[in-house]
Amino acid sequence: EFEYESALELLDKAATFFPSDTEILYMKGVVHNFLGEYEVALELLEKALVLSNDKEDIHFQMGQTYQNANDYERAVDSYKKAIKEGCINEIAYLELVYCLEYLNKLESNISYFKGLTDDQPYSHYAWYCLGLAQIRLKQYPEAIKSFDFAVVIKDDFASGWFNLAHAYMNEEDFERAKQAYKKTLALEKPTAEVLTYLAASYEKIGEFLPAFNNYKKASDLDEDWDEAWYGMASILYEQEKWMEAIHFAKKATSLSESNSDYWLLQADIEARLGNIVSSTEAYNQAANLDPKNIDVWLNWSLIYFEKEEYKKAFEIIYNGIVEVPDEADLYYRATVYLVYNGTYNKAYKYLHDGLSLDFEAHEQIYPFFPNLKTQKALFRIIEQYK
Repeated sequence: EFEYESALELLDKAATFFPSDTEILYMKGVVHNFLGEYEVALELLEKALVLSNDKEDIHFQMGQTYQNANDYERAVDSYKKAIKEGCINEIAYLELVYCLEYLNKLESNISYFKGLTDDQPYSHYAWYCLGLAQIRLKQYPEAIKSFDFAVVIKDDFASGWFNLAHAYMNEEDFERAKQAYKKTLALEKPTAEVLTYLAASYEKIGEFLPAFNNYKKASDLDEDWDEAWYGMASILYEQEKWMEAIHFAKKATSLSESNSDYWLLQADIEARLGNIVSSTEAYNQAANLDPKNIDVWLNWSLIYFEKEEYKKAFEIIYNGIVEVPDEADLYYRATVYLVYNGTYNKAYKYLHDGLSLDFEAHEQIYPFFPNLKTQKALFRIIEQYK
């Protein structure tokens, strides 16, 4: 436990000898901020600001205090002043972006961030800050350029490489993302988080062994890191190693019981293993946690379709449609099950709804009908609709 009260006593004593020492005022401000006494903290920091020549740390601390007091507007103002005074604390940049995002003002501040890079073209932090704003606004190609500048200026800037990798992942340039995550790991102590991201980039390019090994390293570093267990399960699932996969999937759901994706994967594996009761329980969990996830309904209903229980398959898809009434994929799948069930009028209605929601997506129904005659009949109906 931090002994804030004792710290304040010592600082008060020191202040009797050096009443106008800015360092003491600053430290007292910091302690009061920690204690949640924001007004007192800000008064002390204001005093220190007037007396001090070294202003960037004080502005930064004021930003922290305003932010703790939920006054994001003033926090933004203080962080900007700290940066203007030459603050080289990465947290100031991160918090500035965070506060602006919270206030919904990132977009309107892009010109401010660009101004930073104009004023300080050789500041890796200025480029980094611009990149952070761009990546939050989903401007990935622009973010890549900004983070690229940051790491060219400072090659050992781990946060720059890490975010560059993220931007590449979002642009689906997985090979470059992989290299940037590797660079991050070379520059700082490995964390479960970075290892998991690296593993995901390997997984995306189909390099399953290194992907699995990096997920494994992540789980060794932090055995409660659920994403690593999920990653290992999904790699084994992709390789059709159901028996091995189930252990990892169960570990993931036990660590994060409210993650619908984890339950969905567990359900899919159980279904592959022929454990219908366990898979139904897991699909149920997934559906309760995230009824809007259409993959749950599609995969769950497929079990019954494969067992030729078409009525039951349709019932599950119907529950999905009730939850997500504007998803064409569900209507197309309902069409498939109803055709197999011989309920053609109803099938026609669902096909019609699917076509009106997303015409292009109708291609997905053909693989369900190896019979050419049925394919042709469907094709005719779809052409008429067109």
